[in-house]
Amino acid sequence: MDEEGRVWASVSRRRFLLGGAAVAVRPQLVATSGGSRRWVLDVASSPADPFGFAMAAHTRWRGARVLRADGGSGTSLVLPGGRTLDGTAATLHLHPARCRGAQLVLEPDDPAGLEAALRTTSRSLIVAVQEHPAGNRFFALDGREAHRRLRQRASSTPVVPVPWAYELDDLTYGVLWATANFDDALLADDLTLADSSQDLSLYEQLPSSAVSREAAPDLSAARMWLGSDFCARYILRHLGELPDQPVYWTREQWGEEASTWLLFRHKYDYLLATGRGHTGGEPLTRAFCVPREAVDTSPTTERILLFLAVALMESVGIQALVCTDPAYAHVEGFVLAPGRRALIANWVRADGVWHVDTTARRPHLREFADAAGHAQAHSVIAADTPAGRLVRLADYLGLDWGWLRRRCAQLAEEGWAGLVRPRSRLLTTDGLDTACQFLAGLEADLS
Repeated sequence: MDEEGRVWASVSRRRFLLGGAAVAVRPQLVATSGGSRRWVLDVASSPADPFGFAMAAHTRWRGARVLRADGGSGTSLVLPGGRTLDGTAATLHLHPARCRGAQLVLEPDDPAGLEAALRTTSRSLIVAVQEHPAGNRFFALDGREAHRRLRQRASSTPVVPVPWAYELDDLTYGVLWATANFDDALLADDLTLADSSQDLSLYEQLPSSAVSREAAPDLSAARMWLGSDFCARYILRHLGELPDQPVYWTREQWGEEASTWLLFRHKYDYLLATGRGHTGGEPLTRAFCVPREAVDTSPTTERILLFLAVALMESVGIQALVCTDPAYAHVEGFVLAPGRRALIANWVRADGVWHVDTTARRPHLREFADAAGHAQAHSVIAADTPAGRLVRLADYLGLDWGWLRRRCAQLAEEGWAGLVRPRSRLLTTDGLDTACQFLAGLEADLS
């Protein structure tokens, strides 16, 4: 800061005037899609943030940043990484919006210029700003969806309708964060992932396997998809070998892990096959271990993702159990026919890409029966109905049930694809839509 209270930044021997003393702009070195790196400036609280979106994103969501490239050539919303996810970014277009009757619309000053800017293969996001003295509200559209809506109205008034359901809050931001991260990771590793899947396909012929990460060393978050896909197919191949109705144990305890149920196409198909395809008399159960520490250290956005994943399971007829004893947090994922046989299928927080096995060894069966029995006896969400279990889950996760249900009802009516349309063929929004439709159909008032 100089004597006049102006804030300067020196980056690569160049100086940037950032503004007055109240400005908080941070230079950051970020990777581009081509693998090179460039300096960018965090515009939170700066004159380059006229709508206050950069400050709002920085304040509300851990690690979110709005960055302007050196020289002012473009603005991006940076979505942080996670325990496995690497982080990604979307080109950001902010425009004021206004109400036209009951509809919120964005009227760009330069429709042709905006259409050209949105005609790109990279991820982009339109943020419509409803300005208000009490605080601006922000609504988002996927860039390709905004481009489609703009072209549809090219012959009339060039406006972009923006659904009220797409307001950016902890729910929509959390889904956007997970979708964008997985989508970009899978696209970046698409060829490597295809080659790895083919190279590792020989393991499908083996009754058990444990594949180290060295088998797919070039994969990052895409390794999660590889392990999850193999485990799902292993269970479906061997499920008929279990003599009794099975009990499922799943290892996810963080929203980053649980969001794979909502987004990975094969996991949605797997849930339909094991849930709706079940014809036994007793309901299927799927147990989680989510210790209190995992809840307390998770941001609201991740806790919502975990909640939606459980809602999706309940929607297909699978009853959820949630125990909290951290002693069970490291039990591998399994499918158990009590006292008879078990399938081990684990990729979550595994040392390698996956570990699968079919076992009748008594030590394994005792360990799994103990975990399943504990979850059954000590589930913190135990209730007679799906609605009752989900209300208790929301309470355990510190989430507002009434708000969640209302927002999910709005998004069920609109659909998620206009906000987070995946580009990878390996992802889908069907799980998100199904979970929200299920929540929307539950009774609003519960004792």
